[in-house]
Amino acid sequence: MQEEGTGVGRPRERAFLRPLRVPWLPLLAVLVAGAALRLYGLNWDGGQWLHPDERQIYFVALGLGRPESLAQALSAESPLNPGFFAYGSLPIYLLRLAAGLLAPLGPALGMGQSPDDSLHLVGRLLAVLFDLGTVCLAYTLARRLAAASGRPEAARGGALLAAALVALAVAHVQAAHFYTADVPLTFLAMLALNLACDVAGGAGRGRQAALGVVVGLALATKVSGAPLLLLLPTAYYLRAGSQERRPRGRYPLPDLLLALLLCALTFLLVQPYALLDWRTFLADTQREAQIAWGRLDVPYNRQYAGTLPYLYTAWQVALWGLGLPAGLAGWAGLAALLLRWLRRGAPADTLLLAWAGPTFLVTGLLYAKPLRYALPLVPVLCVLAAQVVAGMGDRRLARMAGWVLGGASLAYALLFAQIYARPHPWTAASAWIYRNVPAGSALAVEDWDTALPLPLDLDGQPRRIEEYHVRVLPVYDEPDGAAKAQALAAGLAGADYVVVASRRAYGALARLPERYPVTGGYYRQLFAGELGFRPAGEFLRGPSWLNPRVPPLPGAAPRWLLPDESLVVYDHPRAMIWRNEERLPAGELLRRIGVE
Repeated sequence: MQEEGTGVGRPRERAFLRPLRVPWLPLLAVLVAGAALRLYGLNWDGGQWLHPDERQIYFVALGLGRPESLAQALSAESPLNPGFFAYGSLPIYLLRLAAGLLAPLGPALGMGQSPDDSLHLVGRLLAVLFDLGTVCLAYTLARRLAAASGRPEAARGGALLAAALVALAVAHVQAAHFYTADVPLTFLAMLALNLACDVAGGAGRGRQAALGVVVGLALATKVSGAPLLLLLPTAYYLRAGSQERRPRGRYPLPDLLLALLLCALTFLLVQPYALLDWRTFLADTQREAQIAWGRLDVPYNRQYAGTLPYLYTAWQVALWGLGLPAGLAGWAGLAALLLRWLRRGAPADTLLLAWAGPTFLVTGLLYAKPLRYALPLVPVLCVLAAQVVAGMGDRRLARMAGWVLGGASLAYALLFAQIYARPHPWTAASAWIYRNVPAGSALAVEDWDTALPLPLDLDGQPRRIEEYHVRVLPVYDEPDGAAKAQALAAGLAGADYVVVASRRAYGALARLPERYPVTGGYYRQLFAGELGFRPAGEFLRGPSWLNPRVPPLPGAAPRWLLPDESLVVYDHPRAMIWRNEERLPAGELLRRIGVE
């Protein structure tokens, strides 16, 4: 007999807490496959630190020092103060601690002689470990939810499928190659969901305390973990929903307050300078919020002009983050979860929606929509996709659907992993420049993108960009009028080569004709060969469909098929080099760009 309004019956009143019999061999196979995909090509940039968010964390971590006194440690001027709060302090301190512990083993492990040499490898190894932990937590969450819903017979297969989908998810495979705050945040979110299930099922003080601590750690990782706070009152509300699950004379309010207190103390312990340097903390947090909501205009967000709230994020996750079979199944599972909750209000569904609902509502509404913002949702979508499959009435059909989802995800992951089999396009383009462009030549590069060539040790000799005269084309400058056109024309007229490192500028600016009429005209004419420059080299890695051509390049894919810029410009950009063959004067270049 099911209790009215709770969805939890007596026979399974502690279903969240039942011991999980784990099929170790299949789960181990999933973890091995996930580890192989994440460790392959871990040094994907050759130690150049080419991911800007990752690079910022490394610089901040290297800048930490040891305070001379307790008084200095407890001041805003402490060498332990990151002075940077766009991300939380936990990833920074954890990286510095891990790098220090591994430093003596660095030479033996081939990680270099100094922390500077190995910091990126230490960070990425941490990301791999966090992400493999997320795979395990997806398994345990799926088992808990299946048990709580009264379908234990489907728990094992569905949980293995959920773990496999996370292990093979390209969004996770790629993210684990970067040490950013999103990977540990995703792990902590999944851990909090598991613990919230336990608390709702009547767990003791230990797991209640752990839930508060984990949510505090998530907040100290990234402020976007704030929706996890909703798990605390929700779990205790569900805990109080059954008289049998509440010890006589005890109500959950004191326990809830204690969990919230532990959350706050954990946050302040791990990120103390949020309080000790509160002005910087508030300023950084407000600035990041303004950027995310589009109230502060920054060049790297202009790609999101005109993108549709919710639909853009959902489609990017489905098409590029998971692949269409698993992606569509995941979003279908979320829709089914919402409908099921509206009908029955089951505790398991309530817990998932208490966090996933607000997270998607906020993430999908943001002006800035990089896929990594939605990364914490991906393992939940994998769990829900597995639920859709496990819930099929026909077991043969369910088994077939599971193999289709898993097989498609595996194929996509293996194809994506090919990007790590070749040198980074910027490394290849840099080597080409050093070998084919005489020293002293003039190179035109774009602002707000990586200036090529990168520093390389080539043929036993150190090579640097300082060998060339570098002209920076102000493609992002505003107003986009005659003065800017003259600056572009002057830069082009004096350049021997134009180096376009990625689609970052032309992919965003050329489709904003009202804001960038001159720059859009420049790119269209350059790519059409009308400015006297001819293609000298194009550098990719991996299948070309992973980085399709973007307008105004000839042969560009439709916009709805294009991956988000953040998915391609870090580890597999399309780099192009154009040689000045006609040597047109600035006046003629102005005319061809469209400015008389």
